[in-house]
Amino acid sequence: MTTDNPSCAGPVPQDMLEILMNGIFAFAMTLIVKNNIPLPSGEIVENIGLLVEFFLTVLFDGISFIFTFILLAVFYILSFEIMRNVRLVDRITLYTVFAFLLSILFIPLTSLIWAISDEPVPYGMLFHTNILICGLILSFLWTYAYRTPEIIRKDSSAEYVKNLSSRIIVLPVTALAGIIIDGSNISFAAIPIMFLYLFPILFCVRYANRIYN
Repeated sequence: MTTDNPSCAGPVPQDMLEILMNGIFAFAMTLIVKNNIPLPSGEIVENIGLLVEFFLTVLFDGISFIFTFILLAVFYILSFEIMRNVRLVDRITLYTVFAFLLSILFIPLTSLIWAISDEPVPYGMLFHTNILICGLILSFLWTYAYRTPEIIRKDSSAEYVKNLSSRIIVLPVTALAGIIIDGSNISFAAIPIMFLYLFPILFCVRYANRIYN
């Protein structure tokens, strides 16, 4: 099958693949809300202590939700930057995108397993492993794209390729550091994880501004 529109070349049109990516990210972010924000039970509570405990739980869960949402947003932006620099979607690109989307879905599913499990679950290690896998798959996708002349856009400069590569690789590197840190003493606390991933989030934001300004 031949076509004059490069975005329609390959086994799947690029615009349709991007629609699927939008849907998967929207579904993952919806799962984050469901898993992290507890809903009121509808029971009348007269104990002030329980009321305070509930609001504190909502507060900390809300912070955890915002953090995970921002982290997913970073992956969303990076993945669509890659797609905007791709002229066509071949089978390797397609399968890699599917693997990346599957790894994205495992981020909220891991938190769900941690929330419903009666046994102690090493959430920190699972979370770092998820981010590591997401980052490595995305890094492979971008490396394959810019090293394949038939796929990468001709106006993608070497400076931009280097910039996007550094913003992608910082996420799996941070996740690997998290695995090493938690390896000897598994941590269940959310705050240290937030502080750990604050660096790659700020790094991605700052260097994205640098390339676009």
